[in-house]
Amino acid sequence: MKLEQALSLSLNREISAEQADRLYAQGILLSKHLFECPGPNCHAQVTCANLDKPRRLRKREPYFKFVSEHAQGCPLEEQSDEEFRRIQNSKTDPEALPFIREDIVDLDLSAPNKRVTHDILATEKDKDSTKRGKRADKEDDDENSKRRHSRKRLSGLVEAFIAKENLILNTVEGNLHLRDFFIKISDKKNLDEYLDEPRVYFGKAWLYIKKNYYLVRFDNEMRIGKLKCKPSFFIPERLVDHSDYQRTSRETLNKIAMAKPLKPLYLFIFSELPPVKKNDGDYINFKLDNLIHLYFLKWGQK
Repeated sequence: MKLEQALSLSLNREISAEQADRLYAQGILLSKHLFECPGPNCHAQVTCANLDKPRRLRKREPYFKFVSEHAQGCPLEEQSDEEFRRIQNSKTDPEALPFIREDIVDLDLSAPNKRVTHDILATEKDKDSTKRGKRADKEDDDENSKRRHSRKRLSGLVEAFIAKENLILNTVEGNLHLRDFFIKISDKKNLDEYLDEPRVYFGKAWLYIKKNYYLVRFDNEMRIGKLKCKPSFFIPERLVDHSDYQRTSRETLNKIAMAKPLKPLYLFIFSELPPVKKNDGDYINFKLDNLIHLYFLKWGQK
């Protein structure tokens, strides 16, 4: 969902991204991070992405993006969730990277196909029809396989990265080698140096169970200014309830988080923006928009 206006903490009023761009150029706004959700009684943090990027270098005009969780019951959270489900269930995902040649893969963020089958008693005529149908289905699957051979879900992209495959992604920045699309969690450079572009962040991480959510905390630190801490993110209960994968089901996550002793994960999160420092605390957080943006293996399983 495109957020048309956000609450500026500097001006104490709602403004559009276009207005923020003008005010930043005039020196009236000093940070792209000092925005909040305009919803009632909600203080979800908002970033105005690309605000600090010179106009000549922009691939996209500044836009608002939620970077923390909403207050419970915020109507904008419900609208965002509904929009993500609509995108997932559409035939093509407008947030997926553009698809081009065989050696250039497309990250597929659409919902997995679900095929429902029913057991019935079949007559001989039905069986003949079923055989013809299976042949047609196989032909369709073969054709679909040809069309999808260069499309990978996050899991496939991760496997290609681990295998050090020589693949190229076509992103808003242009052609990008697969290895450059993945960013290891570390404090080697300041977060302000990262581009406001989609990337996959990865590293050793721990999963903890809380009352209404799961908490993921990476083992290594990142830094912004003088602050250095281990970045984290929440997996909200509402996302788990709509999980399309067994690996992100409540049963699986509970098993991991409640294991004795607790074991680390080799975890990957697709994020439209780099993690941000919370405006009201010394924390560095990602925001998980959808469980399709999350993939993990047992630590040491590579």
